[in-house]
Amino acid sequence: MNAGRIRGWLLQLPKPHAVRVSGDGEPQTLKPGRSYAKLADTIAALAPDLIEALDKDGAVIRATRLEAEDAHRSDAATVPEGLKADPQALMLTHFANLVHRAYEHSTEIAFTKMVELVDKMNDRSEGIEQRLERAESRNRALLQDQVDAEFERAQDVANATGGGEGELGQQLVGSFLSGALNGKAVGAQPAPKGKG
Repeated sequence: MNAGRIRGWLLQLPKPHAVRVSGDGEPQTLKPGRSYAKLADTIAALAPDLIEALDKDGAVIRATRLEAEDAHRSDAATVPEGLKADPQALMLTHFANLVHRAYEHSTEIAFTKMVELVDKMNDRSEGIEQRLERAESRNRALLQDQVDAEFERAQDVANATGGGEGELGQQLVGSFLSGALNGKAVGAQPAPKGKG
């Protein structure tokens, strides 16, 4: 089984919490990181006989053997008995098998690269969202600091005027009444007659 197929097997749902590989030596448990492609390359390099996907409790979710029928690429198509004597039919069948193998390999590579690209895009999107959350959190904290500072300043002004809201209210009423009385005094003077 090549790394592309191992990766496809690893990406099946539910995704494993750990992977245990068994071969000639003692079984090894591998933890998947961000890239399942790198984990698949590591597993392929170890060339184990058995791969087991484990959940977080260590129970087996699924397992596969690398010698299984679906573990290797498809075999070449068999040539029917009637065509075995015809050299041109054999040559055409051989050519078709070569084209089939080439497409199978390129499809696996293209799928692997596409999934790697999507993984990178997901990582980038996740990073952008985390930065946005941090910026919004800082913005809320700054706004809260400004509101708290304004409340403290208002409290300081209230304390500086005598410590009570009643005195501030009395000062405002006194200012209003003195302004009103000054306005009546100015309004009481008769307007001069004649040219305006």
